[in-house]
Amino acid sequence: MITAMWLKSGWVIKIGNDLLLTLKKEIHRGGRWATNIKVRFKNVIAWTTVDKIFDSEEKLEDIVLERSKFEFLYESAWEYYFMDQETYEQIEINVEDMWDAVNFITPSLIVDIQRYEWRLVWVILPASVKLLITECEPGVKWNTADGRVTKEAILETGYAIKVPGFVESGEYVMINTESGEYQEKKKKKKSW
Repeated sequence: MITAMWLKSGWVIKIGNDLLLTLKKEIHRGGRWATNIKVRFKNVIAWTTVDKIFDSEEKLEDIVLERSKFEFLYESAWEYYFMDQETYEQIEINVEDMWDAVNFITPSLIVDIQRYEWRLVWVILPASVKLLITECEPGVKWNTADGRVTKEAILETGYAIKVPGFVESGEYVMINTESGEYQEKKKKKKSW
């Protein structure tokens, strides 16, 4: 059991028959030392978003999830296929259950998959991934490395992001998987 005050993003709690994945927590302090915790959850059974408000000292049942390393193999007909790094077991996950992970996942990427009683809860990506820019406007003369001038670029996964003006098509960039934003340019153009 934990109190609502100690709840963190990514933790799963059980309320009734529902498993709730914590997405975001806000602390609201009221008068006379009253503190309320507003939490946005993802119901991992019904796949819906739920907002709840708790007293800061309210007890919640936290759930320990099974967590395993899986390698992404390939995508086929709205399914994503992964292989367990220890048992070599293969699983498939529907595209709807992948959420935003589909924007950043490429073959051979190692991810953590959380399960509860063999039910998928969450696919956890690395903090940042290296992806190839497949399309973007050409660089503009006089753009410097300060990154103030941005343009849209399409990544190898089909995801569109804003990148600094000096980044060009065919270059690799590091992307923050939590925010979905550009972090840095990795290396020169790929030679085909």
